[in-house]
Amino acid sequence: FHYLTGLRIKKPMLCPRPETEELVELVLSDIDGLIKQRNIQPDEERKIRILDVGCGTGAIGIAIAHRYPRHVEVVALDVLPEAVELSNENAERFLGPLIGETCNNDQVDVSCLYQAILCSAVDFTNNQLEPSGSTGIINAEQRYGMEFDIVVSNPPYIPTKDMQDLSTDVVGYECHGALCGGDDGLNVIRDIVHRLPEWVSSTTATTGVSSTPDQQPRRCWMEVD
Repeated sequence: FHYLTGLRIKKPMLCPRPETEELVELVLSDIDGLIKQRNIQPDEERKIRILDVGCGTGAIGIAIAHRYPRHVEVVALDVLPEAVELSNENAERFLGPLIGETCNNDQVDVSCLYQAILCSAVDFTNNQLEPSGSTGIINAEQRYGMEFDIVVSNPPYIPTKDMQDLSTDVVGYECHGALCGGDDGLNVIRDIVHRLPEWVSSTTATTGVSSTPDQQPRRCWMEVD
């Protein structure tokens, strides 16, 4: 997948499709544009921040980090512990050799470049006044770093009624939750759109004051067909 020869995939994670490689190319083009617009140097402290929602194997985020290891930092979300574990393992395999020159770290810790965490789109928030989707409670001690420049996702988008039409080689091996997006196929997509203003905001949650000097537009890319 996108020059990641030997990317590990296992049941029940979604197998990356050729269309997902096209999605990665679109994001990479955006990143290239941001580097030129902001005149970002390879080792600047302020990296281009990428959020990958529903990372699965980690294919999307790892491919991005692998192309621009000195310009980006990727945070990836998934609701499956198996996906978080697998994507972090894949990240160590493909990004570990790059760490010495990108993170100034003698130890192989890829979290400065790529980190997958167990969290849903609706729960990835610092808004303590709004109930979360899965638990109903936002942990006051948990504060997520936001200010993402690009949000990317290959979310579940198949309506419930269409799941019966999928071939057995898909439904028999790939996670139902990674395929089915609810009655109209838009459940997770709605969660992403709902959270976007907080994820890409350049203002702090406490003061409302801009914490970044630029007013560059942020982007969201989703594969939904």
